Amino acid sequence: MVVNWFCMKRSNLIVIPTFNESENISKIIGDIRKEKVAADVLVVDDNSPDGTGRIVLKLAVEDHGLHLLSRKVKEGLGRAYVAGFKWGMEKGYKKFTSMDADSSHPVEALSRLFNICDTSSVAIGSRYIKGGKIVGWNTSSYINSWGANYITRLLLRIRAKDATAGFKCYPVEFFKRINLDTVEASGYAFQVEMALKAQQAGFQLIETPITFTDRVAGESKIRGELKKSAKMVLKFFIAQQGVRQFVKFAIVGAINTGVDWAVFFSAKILLLSWLPNFNLQTIRQIAKAISFIVSATSSYIMNRKWTFRSANARIMREAGKFLVVGFGGLVINSSVFYLVTARLHWRDIFGLISATAGAALWNFFANRNWTFKQSN
Repeated sequence: MVVNWFCMKRSNLIVIPTFNESENISKIIGDIRKEKVAADVLVVDDNSPDGTGRIVLKLAVEDHGLHLLSRKVKEGLGRAYVAGFKWGMEKGYKKFTSMDADSSHPVEALSRLFNICDTSSVAIGSRYIKGGKIVGWNTSSYINSWGANYITRLLLRIRAKDATAGFKCYPVEFFKRINLDTVEASGYAFQVEMALKAQQAGFQLIETPITFTDRVAGESKIRGELKKSAKMVLKFFIAQQGVRQFVKFAIVGAINTGVDWAVFFSAKILLLSWLPNFNLQTIRQIAKAISFIVSATSSYIMNRKWTFRSANARIMREAGKFLVVGFGGLVINSSVFYLVTARLHWRDIFGLISATAGAALWNFFANRNWTFKQSN
């Protein structure tokens, strides 16, 4: 029985990064041991001036499942976790739980995280699902956290209610899949980056409710990190393929909007001189259809070569899809233009702007998810 427990223990590792946590470190380690969690503990200390590392070394004399990884320089939460995970991989651990030293994360949820985590899933101790809650925060802190979490989920489309959670369990297969050397965030945005990488790598994010308790001793390290984290989240957002494609699509759209408008006004002038007896609105609609066909052809060529980098050899089929989407865009474009100019009686320029915006959104998402789907 002892041998089996020891083997199970050796497969799980709790990684706790510290900097000046002398008031908390003994308590969190003692609580973990009282809970009889089947896991070793690694404290990654960034050369704490308050002697946190020395306390861990004293405790490790009696606790052979407790380890200390001392680092000479304070490089941030993310770098500390990466160093700890690499250390654990070298030692052969299979599951890794990230945990704060200040007892914010409940030790009673550790076994649950290890059990949920498997070769294809990352377990998250969540504050924002049913059953989860936060104790000790004032209204301002809660609103700030909830708002940051909501915006992060919205921008990065992370399929977890608590995208910024720091209490997670990762399988070693995840680290091998992503290569820990590719992790960019050094601060608190590390938690977001890991959730994003897990989702992008095809790992399921499984949440379990926890009660998050604000620290009662020591000093919070989050002050000064919020701006850095916000910049990293914005960087992750811009780096997403869909966002890059949308920017390119917008550039192509801007160029071909110029083509569209130039052809429209040219065609309108010519049609007015050729067909003086035609109704002005009819002339407008014919000119709009001509300009749209010209700009759509130019747009297809540019989007195929640059935006979506399509290598589809069946060009005619792809072009056919593009034209179908374009026809839908034409309907939207013409309908909006008619509504704005004929019904609202606004000037042509406002009709063009409104029609272009409506058609652009339709064209991007329809082409991305249908015409050029193979390229994505």
